[in-house]
Amino acid sequence: MQCAAYCVGGAGPCLIPKPRHERLKLLCIHRDRLLLATALICALLAGCSSCNPPIVDEGKAFVVLLDASPRGLDPRFATSDGSAKLVGLLHAGLISTDTASGTWELRLAQSIEQSSPVRYEVVLRDDVYFHDGQPVTASDVEYTFMELGSDLVKSPFAGLSNRIASFEVQDARRFVITLKEPHAPFITDMGLGIVPRHQCAGHKECPGAPIGAGPFSFVSQDGDMRFEFRSFDRYFEGKPAIERLVFRVVRDDNTRLLALLGNTADVVQNSVAPLMLPVVERSDRLEMMTSPSFKYTYLAFNLEHPILKEEKVRRAIALGIDRRAIIKYKFKETARLSTGMLAPEHWAYEPEVEVFDFDPERARKLLDEAGYPAGENGIRFQLEFKVSASKFRRALAELMAHQLRDIGIEVRVRSYEWGTFFHDIRSRNFDMTTLQWPSVLEPSLYRWIFHSDNIPSAENRSAGANRGAYRNARVDQLLVAGDSEADVQARKAIYGEIQQILARELPYVSLWHEDNIAVLKRGVTGYYTTPNARFDGLKQTIPAREGAPSQDN
Repeated sequence: MQCAAYCVGGAGPCLIPKPRHERLKLLCIHRDRLLLATALICALLAGCSSCNPPIVDEGKAFVVLLDASPRGLDPRFATSDGSAKLVGLLHAGLISTDTASGTWELRLAQSIEQSSPVRYEVVLRDDVYFHDGQPVTASDVEYTFMELGSDLVKSPFAGLSNRIASFEVQDARRFVITLKEPHAPFITDMGLGIVPRHQCAGHKECPGAPIGAGPFSFVSQDGDMRFEFRSFDRYFEGKPAIERLVFRVVRDDNTRLLALLGNTADVVQNSVAPLMLPVVERSDRLEMMTSPSFKYTYLAFNLEHPILKEEKVRRAIALGIDRRAIIKYKFKETARLSTGMLAPEHWAYEPEVEVFDFDPERARKLLDEAGYPAGENGIRFQLEFKVSASKFRRALAELMAHQLRDIGIEVRVRSYEWGTFFHDIRSRNFDMTTLQWPSVLEPSLYRWIFHSDNIPSAENRSAGANRGAYRNARVDQLLVAGDSEADVQARKAIYGEIQQILARELPYVSLWHEDNIAVLKRGVTGYYTTPNARFDGLKQTIPAREGAPSQDN
């Protein structure tokens, strides 16, 4: 039997949602222990080529492993989480929300004064430079912001420039932005990375190597699988201690763990399967860091589906999923139950919402009331559950399908590579799906996801993220009000009501907030995680001392 079979054996579902299944739980625990043991054996068997593919030694570079490829390094087009993570190191904005607390902090801006609901007076720092040595000026900010919606650039962030009535450059460091109308999230919109006018003007995307004003400068890339940066000695917060920074894309969970155990990588963040964490904890080569995050995982419905448009059916599904058991046995307690998009630490979080704890008996009753009695085989109806090709995500979907089978819903799980999967979701070609919002910081995201104007169509799949076609006139009204209200407490009340309505009507079933889990080579210091899981901590990270002990005892 090949070693690789053991390495990937933990992908399938384990829990069976029966209240009488203590014996099965024990079997699951024994199975997990066996998988951990075989994974460790795989890590130690250097001769097993199918388990341990060649891992490149990057020498003295500090190596960070990614599980997916970034899609571009221009901040004006960085819509994927993978791109945003690297863009945040190359480019700096006026402010940043990639912080340890999750609250915004000044970066290129020395000060931002909001003198009226629509007027922002900004002063740039006098020590900010692009990687080519040119100073960052008000003209660069003007170009970056005002060209987003031009016919040439057509950035997905064009809404920022479309809100601006005027951009007045007063001198190289001072400018005034006046909005057409109040827009409360505009201060966080200023986190967009600034690009140099002298490089990018006249082009849709900046030609040549990316030039930003972040803590690291671009060196090279190998397709979409390897990116090399170097520390920028004129970075305004101080030159990072990491001289050479390499990002390598390694899509296989076990190979990433092997690279860490084999001392050829320094950091992996949120890319080690929870099942493998005991291996990390027992290793003398590695350290683990966990922290709460603002990541939000959810189950979404196509509300135009003839069955799923019924609220009682969605409620039954919410009641039929044992989220606590999934967190315990699949996440090893490295996730928290969610009641909505916002994590409890968020300033706009509303705790008083309707929740749906596991209650299969109540779920069955709701399905009966909805007009879907169980047939002779116990099945009421069938649904299709589309997920990405991630082995872990498919395993979670299979587990939820098992649980829903117990209340009479036959769920067929279908997994697809990312491009096909996401195309289907944007086209509303799905019954149910599960996805994750990786960074829920600004509550105006609710408008992008739930306002009826943001329902994608066949003609415009990029219209918004309301992919399930949720419609509620009161929610639409509140979402518009939340964007224009400047008073924080008034905004909190608005978003509180939105959270209550969504929790009741269930266009999403809120699943959990997964913890940030960073695995580091022992001896690495200064690194920290951020609630939005970005790599801001790398600018303060000190690599492990060369020659320090790294072998397991």
